[in-house]
Amino acid sequence: MAYCPQCLTVYAEGASECIDCGVSLQPGSPPESARLPEDLEEPNARLVKVRSFGGPAGNMNAEVAKNILEANGLHGVLRGEFSGEMLPGIDAVDLLVRAEDAAQATELLDSFLDNPEGVAPDE
Repeated sequence: MAYCPQCLTVYAEGASECIDCGVSLQPGSPPESARLPEDLEEPNARLVKVRSFGGPAGNMNAEVAKNILEANGLHGVLRGEFSGEMLPGIDAVDLLVRAEDAAQATELLDSFLDNPEGVAPDE
C-alpha cells in the first residue's frame, strides 16, 4: 500500500505517482494525524473542488475556508497545501468536499468569504 503525501489518497501496490497531484507516493498508510474524516475515507466518496486559493495568503485563506466548513458540520480536504507552503503565491490550494456537500459548502463559503462586511446579502 502507498499514499499521496499531499492529498492522502491511498493507492494499491505498484502505483508510484498520485494521478491527481502528480507527486511521488509514500509507502504505507497516511499518518494518523493526517487521516481524513471518516465520511471522506469511504472508498466510493467522490470529492469535488469547491474553491481554489492562491497568492501569498493562499494557504491561510484555504485553512480559514476549511474551518468555516467544519464549524458548520461539513468536512473538507486541502489539496496542494504542501506545495503552497513551498511556493506561496505560485501553487494554488484547492478545497475539496464530498460531491453531495458541494452546493452547501459553496453557499457557506460565498456567505462568509465573499461578504467581508458580514452583512447578509439582499434576498
